[in-house]
Order: sequence, then structure tokens, then C-alpha cells
Amino acid sequence: MKVLITENQKFFLQKTIQKLINHYLEKIRKESEEWGMDAISEIKQVDSVDKIEVSSIDISKKLKVYIDIYISYPYYYFDDLISEIEARISTHIPNIELIENEIKDERKFGPGIDW
Repeated sequence: MKVLITENQKFFLQKTIQKLINHYLEKIRKESEEWGMDAISEIKQVDSVDKIEVSSIDISKKLKVYIDIYISYPYYYFDDLISEIEARISTHIPNIELIENEIKDERKFGPGIDW
């Protein structure tokens, strides 16, 4: 069965997904404060992300959500964090797939920028 979605519905879906991403990123941040040293890679992923924004969504087959990751630390591996957020959102929106679109480093100074 094929379902037609209007631009207005697509916009509402994108805003809803953005709210869920924001909620679960913040929840993971709070949880990460209690993680031990064995989770150092995961802690780096969480700590280096300023925000995650939905850049676009594709609803042609499976719901694919393309996200931009804004970082505050030169760390560029976010697969575990994306997978965790995707798993948590999928309890609300089944068959969703988060896809890293772009990593945006908006720092003006720091390691890898001015030294």
C-alpha cells in the first residue's frame, strides 16, 4: 500500500524527529556522566557533539533521516551514538534510519584549527 504524504506532513514529521533527537541526545548526555573508563570512546562521542540537526528526510521506501552533526571537539566517529539514538527513536517511529549527512565543525579556535 502506497501512502502519499504532503509537504506539510513531511515538515511536521521532520520537526517531530528533531524533537526526539534532541530529547534522546540530552538523555544520553545525562547517562554518560555515570559511565566508566571502559566507555571512553562513547563518552568522547557524546561530549564532542554540540547538536544534531535533521537536514532532510527521504520517505520513498524506508524512512531515512539525514542528519548534520555539529561538533565542539575534533572527534569524527559517531556510529555508536547515531545507532543508540536511532534505536531509541524507533520505539516511537519504527523502521527509521538515521544517516550521517555532514559533520560541521564551527569552532573558531582549538586543536586542529589554529594550532
